[in-house]
Amino acid sequence: MRHFYWIVDTAYAYTSPQVNVSGLFAGGLTWSKAINNIIQTLGVTIFYVSTAAFMIGALMYTAGFINEENKSKGKQLMIGALLGMGVVLSAKAIFNAAYFFVYGV
Repeated sequence: MRHFYWIVDTAYAYTSPQVNVSGLFAGGLTWSKAINNIIQTLGVTIFYVSTAAFMIGALMYTAGFINEENKSKGKQLMIGALLGMGVVLSAKAIFNAAYFFVYGV
């Protein structure tokens, strides 16, 4: 019976993937940048959800000839979506002003 031995070069040996976690401040991430990233992500998400709600409301409004209740619901949904977009934009402006006064950037 023959035995085969595999010669493996240590430079090319398989190693399991590892994730290096070295803290919040690794890679230049500071608290201010982390908070800013979270606010931007939430703002964009809410803005897109409001845009989708506006589109659904517009569809309900145009299909309102079938049922008058759908027309009023669509109108209310579009108004609410526009108010949501306005709140997101004004909150972002307020946050940027506060961020400027606190961090000066």
